[in-house]
Amino acid sequence: MGGRYGARHPQRAQPGPATHDHGSSEAHLSLRLQIELVYDPGCPNVDRARVVLTDACRDAAIPAVWTEWSSDDQACPARARNLGSPTILVNGEDVAPGPHPWTPREEGAGPRCRVYRDGDAIVTAPPLARVAEAIRAALGPEVV
Repeated sequence: MGGRYGARHPQRAQPGPATHDHGSSEAHLSLRLQIELVYDPGCPNVDRARVVLTDACRDAAIPAVWTEWSSDDQACPARARNLGSPTILVNGEDVAPGPHPWTPREEGAGPRCRVYRDGDAIVTAPPLARVAEAIRAALGPEVV
């Protein structure tokens, strides 16, 4: 799988947010940048989204740390439950905004897979350029 995962990774059944002390620079970074991956169970495109996140973090020279939310996990925030799968949020904003005609996922239903436009192509995960740009914008110039 991709990088390290942040505060909550429901697949690994971690109870509640974990705290990590990775030194002052990483702790300071976590105050400015929150990356989330939202997915439906069984979505075949989640691993591709993890690769994109890992590459975008590497390109930005930041630790590959994000929070993952499974849409069927009770801990998944209501704001993220009905997004298509996979969706990447940076500081709460979709990296590929647009209409989300998703309805609540019915029990036993398959994943609500989402596709993205990358130039003239249709791809199964948010394009690396969009994720990288969202991270750069979120990091922006630091105000002290």
